[in-house]
Amino acid sequence: MSLKWIERIEYMITKLGLQLFGTAKKNIKENRTSERTIIRIVISTLYFLWNAAQTVKRVCFDSEFRSIFLLQLINSRNVHQTTPYTYMDRYPTIFSACSEYLEGKQGLKILSYGCSTGEEVLTLRKYFPNAQIVGADINKRSLAKCKKLPVDNNIKFIYSTPSEIQKHGSFDAIFCMAVLQRKPHYIKSKGISSLKKIYPFEKFEQQIIELDNHVNKDGLLVIHFTQYSLCDTEVAPRYMALGNHNQNDYLTPVFDKNSNLIKNPPPQNSIFIKI
Repeated sequence: MSLKWIERIEYMITKLGLQLFGTAKKNIKENRTSERTIIRIVISTLYFLWNAAQTVKRVCFDSEFRSIFLLQLINSRNVHQTTPYTYMDRYPTIFSACSEYLEGKQGLKILSYGCSTGEEVLTLRKYFPNAQIVGADINKRSLAKCKKLPVDNNIKFIYSTPSEIQKHGSFDAIFCMAVLQRKPHYIKSKGISSLKKIYPFEKFEQQIIELDNHVNKDGLLVIHFTQYSLCDTEVAPRYMALGNHNQNDYLTPVFDKNSNLIKNPPPQNSIFIKI
């Protein structure tokens, strides 16, 4: 049999396998709500086993997924955003406004909270050429990438814990960009109206209180792209907004202090001065 025929047969077998798999998957979904209890139990069990198998596969072969999965498994109390997505100069308007406010201040110390793989820290160096900059992240895989970056001696990357941050603080500016949220696009696509069980307001507020402890008087706390507002937290009276910089271009849902969806949220300020 020629190689061409063997390839055709392999293609047909693969195609047939995919069709059978697609049909089986469709039948499983359709029968999850069957009126017959035994069918529901069997289908739910198969569905659970399938998802478990997929998770095991990703843990074994996807290093990014594995790092996030282990974080949620071992250190869920301190996990906020679960994706390390980032890129250079992601928020130029915010960075420029902060640079203008802090212009001329000597001995600047800046914290990039949730620095991911370090692009934000490299960006901040361009806006604050003489500052001491600390990048903190809880994802050790991301930190390993950070520590390979070509940085100067006034840039450090640390594992994000309150005690480790305290060693390097306090700070004239803390940037917390797209960190204090949980699966925003998933929340939007599913039409979820309460974050109480997914990412409750209390978790957000506790993190804001912790960051507040590290901000100098007249310093900046920048909370941008988040599902909640600093103005709803107990530390709100200590801050005033800098200008009208907000997250109006944040296209995913925002929630109130009861973790409920706000249908028509007012503009949420992003840059705050500690007064």
